[in-house]
Amino acid sequence: MKVVDELILREVEDKSELLAVMMRAWGSHRMMIGIHTYDCAEIDALGLYTASGETVALASWTMRGDTALLCALHALRPGQGAAIELLEAVKSAARAKGAVRLRAMLTNDNMPGLGFYQKCGFRFSGLYVEAIDAYRSVVPTIIKTGYQDIPVRDALELEIAL
Repeated sequence: MKVVDELILREVEDKSELLAVMMRAWGSHRMMIGIHTYDCAEIDALGLYTASGETVALASWTMRGDTALLCALHALRPGQGAAIELLEAVKSAARAKGAVRLRAMLTNDNMPGLGFYQKCGFRFSGLYVEAIDAYRSVVPTIIKTGYQDIPVRDALELEIAL
């Protein structure tokens, strides 16, 4: 199913909605990719909105060298194609800043996200066993169970060439 409304892409200036979504879904708005921590309040964010201003999807991302790091991607209207459209916008913005690849980190429970990224062409680039358990020492509010009550313990890294 495709999004019916004409969507407007814009940079997110007020990140309060993004941060609230992340707190509900993840228990934190700080993300760890590799050995680095990124606060989504402090990095680039893009959003897709309806003409009336309703938020449809949000993403936060940053650069590290020639690699773009996708820290969060949330579709508030799942199944309508907004996440794919926003992912393409992030890829375009990352290319414009010189990125040659886009990397995303998922937790072991995120089966819907894993399928989504693979359908979009991402490939596995790393597995970090017990990474989330260790990361809780930095951010103790991270959820302990996720999708279908699967314990959240490990991190999966995926990437796509730009």
